[in-house]
Amino acid sequence: MKKILLLFSLFYSFALANDKLKDFFKDYNTSGVFITFDGKHYASNNFKRAKEPFSPASTFKIFNALIALDNGVVKDTKEIFYHYKGEKVFLPSWKQDAGLSSAIKRSQVPAFKELARKIGLKTMQESLNKLSYGNTKISKIDTFWLDNSLQISAKNQADLLFKLSQNSLPFSKKSQEEVKKIILFKEDKIQKIYAKTGFNDGINLAWIVGFIESKNKILSFALNVDIKNIKNLKIREELLEKYIYSLN
Repeated sequence: MKKILLLFSLFYSFALANDKLKDFFKDYNTSGVFITFDGKHYASNNFKRAKEPFSPASTFKIFNALIALDNGVVKDTKEIFYHYKGEKVFLPSWKQDAGLSSAIKRSQVPAFKELARKIGLKTMQESLNKLSYGNTKISKIDTFWLDNSLQISAKNQADLLFKLSQNSLPFSKKSQEEVKKIILFKEDKIQKIYAKTGFNDGINLAWIVGFIESKNKILSFALNVDIKNIKNLKIREELLEKYIYSLN
């Protein structure tokens, strides 16, 4: 990931001048898409797949958190809204109480299921419609982003994340700023990378989405890739690094 951080400044200028990127997914004998957006121009290895909708999986936590904050379901990112009660969970790190900041760092699924229930179906549906988030489809309130009912394309992800970077989503500036703070992934003196990963084990699809701030320049990105199983999740970061490095 260090290489990624160092090469983003070069990445930005290249993306403005080129809309077709190399298909590094073939190096892994798999399929996927990487797309970037600077507010005016898109660059991608596969524009057809960039428009194909998939389950957002845990990348939806960005917007789950935003909707909760903007509707006063939680007062801030530190408020404890989830209390672990001893139930069986997938990861040991999920066996603890959580606020938005800690829950998103752990990608704590039970916490975000509880958050969605607190938001409620009516408010959640209104918010998805307002965002034009994918197909806006909700099945069950605490699983819809995991069970393939809600689907979104990489292009749509990149569009929404660019708007988040500009505080131009249909939510308060304060709420958007709070969400950006909790998805900060990497930073140095030159730039900041905001990102969230996701994995749908039903279709073995991995995501990493986000945006980069560098010297008053913004570039959003979305990557999804078909993988064999959860053990191959590292492919996400490796592919992201390859794309950044190739733009040198």
